[in-house]
Amino acid sequence: MRINLFSLSVAALGFASTISATVQNVYINPADDVVCLLLPPAGDIIGNAQTISTAHCTNSTGAANLPSSFFATKQFLVTSSYTQAWGLMNDAAVGLISTDGGGQYDIHADSGDNRAPGWPVFVELLEPNTGRWCIRFCKALGTDCNMGNSNAGCEGALKITDWPTAPTSSNSTATVASAGSSASGTKAAATAAATAAATAATTGTGAATGTSGATAVPTASNLPSSGKSSGASSLIAQAPLAALAFAAALLI
Repeated sequence: MRINLFSLSVAALGFASTISATVQNVYINPADDVVCLLLPPAGDIIGNAQTISTAHCTNSTGAANLPSSFFATKQFLVTSSYTQAWGLMNDAAVGLISTDGGGQYDIHADSGDNRAPGWPVFVELLEPNTGRWCIRFCKALGTDCNMGNSNAGCEGALKITDWPTAPTSSNSTATVASAGSSASGTKAAATAAATAAATAATTGTGAATGTSGATAVPTASNLPSSGKSSGASSLIAQAPLAALAFAAALLI
């Protein structure tokens, strides 16, 4: 009887764990600019919270919302063997810790019950300390989706090296920064891009286009002549003229 009761207890625990585990589905849809990422609870270290992380999506699918403010930059790539999305992020938008070295999500059980509908394997990496994020879905196990190099980040595990620096608009993906851009793929670039995106949203201007992918910031040197403002120096220069006009008025 004890054995039977024990067996029943084990079965009950197994059933309870099965129904309490929540499957997390992630996917991307380049055509509709949709991205779903696994994220830890706000304020948690990624490596310590992988099994309790949840899917967040940019579209309404029943998953948690992934706000557009998370993406400092975002772009997609579709090849014959994999599809990926990657870019720079604003970690504060989803409560990530900016000094966190990051972590990897994939189909292994130690990172949760994660699945990618339509794909046998995926790899997602978040790097708050560098401001980078990436996710790739592969048609087969192999080097394209390397799940055994989680400490190497997006560049080491997925061999991603072209990091965009232009801020994304609400309805388009970022332009790839030109090679040799010193700010490309850095935490500073992510912060600058997020700031530029927020400024663009406030002022109503969009992301600049072109090969460099950088957003032009209005300055005295690049404004058209009709739009320049000389500030205090202009007022000082006008002061003598105002004085002469006043004196002339007195003489009249």
